[in-house]
Amino acid sequence: MVFKIKKGFTLVELLVVVAILGVLAAVGIVSFGGFLGNAKENAVKTNHNNIVSYIQSSIMKCSIGESSISGKNVYGYDTTLDCKDINQGSSITVANWFVVNFIGEKWKNPYDNSDNATHQKNINSNTCNNAVLGTTNLSGSNSMDEVGSTINIVSKYKNNNSSCLSSSVVLE
Repeated sequence: MVFKIKKGFTLVELLVVVAILGVLAAVGIVSFGGFLGNAKENAVKTNHNNIVSYIQSSIMKCSIGESSISGKNVYGYDTTLDCKDINQGSSITVANWFVVNFIGEKWKNPYDNSDNATHQKNINSNTCNNAVLGTTNLSGSNSMDEVGSTINIVSKYKNNNSSCLSSSVVLE
């Protein structure tokens, strides 16, 4: 008598493998979603720190004798900011120039790639409550009581009203 051995998997074995793959996929998707959320938060925090550093170093160039700062306009073409605008304390003009520069450099909102990473907001709305998720808001405040004026920088990295980074750069 000759027996033929059939090679293959039974239906039960295949169902067990499919069930295991389903569990692994469900766990992986949840983990991956958390990873993406953390990556977006970190991107906003990094943008904030880079923007503050860029503004501070640009203002420092003017204080050591440069006559202008190089940047980009909204179309990505080279433009400059006259250091007289910084030295005279026109922080609203300076904040707007930096917003346009980052738009020209094509910085994008990590949560929404169709939105820019920087916006200019009115000083009265420069709080976390009015910030757009994933953006860095720049505003100028000119005060007669201050030695110089200030650029306020607020970045919202989570979708609640207490998850913002806030910095200020004084123009002197």
